[in-house]
Amino acid sequence: MTLKNILIIIRQAPYSSLLPAAALDVLLTAAAFEQPITLLFMGEGVQHLLSAQNSTGSGMKNISKALPSLELYEVDQVFMEKDALANRKLENEKLVLQVESLSLNQIADAIEKADQVFNF
Repeated sequence: MTLKNILIIIRQAPYSSLLPAAALDVLLTAAAFEQPITLLFMGEGVQHLLSAQNSTGSGMKNISKALPSLELYEVDQVFMEKDALANRKLENEKLVLQVESLSLNQIADAIEKADQVFNF
């Protein structure tokens, strides 16, 4: 099997659509086939990293609960857009896992290097 470098970008806010849950499904499927995966949270998507989430009544999956287990699937490349937290007045200490921040130039490089990009 040929390995493909897969980049999954989550931009949607929690509970705003089904796309973030679909992104997690794509990630777990690719991980099951041992594909190298990078997960990137941009814009409103960084809110999925917050630990205090309540999906009750939304009818949607709370993907933040699954994020700490990504290392079990050998997904260790998890990043966020550098200014996304600050722009939303959010703090690193309230995240479900610590992730590296990437500048827009670094994000452009990651997109360029990926064989497949999924933008949710």
